[in-house]
Amino acid sequence: MRKIEKHFLEKNPKYIIIYYTLLKEARTWNSMGQYWLGKESEKRAKYLLEGDVKSYEKYPKSEDLFYKTKRI
Repeated sequence: MRKIEKHFLEKNPKYIIIYYTLLKEARTWNSMGQYWLGKESEKRAKYLLEGDVKSYEKYPKSEDLFYKTKRI
């Protein structure tokens, strides 16, 4: 019989909050027309879902991803 192992987010509850915060940020950035910032937040959330904390902690400066739009 196989023993079911707990998921990374179940073992580390502080990352669950960060995961949902990143998803919320992605929705916010996408609705404001800042698709590159939204994609970066989605990518970092995906890393947390996979349990890859090192990749989650690496991120580019937001100044490099921000573009002027008519909304902002």
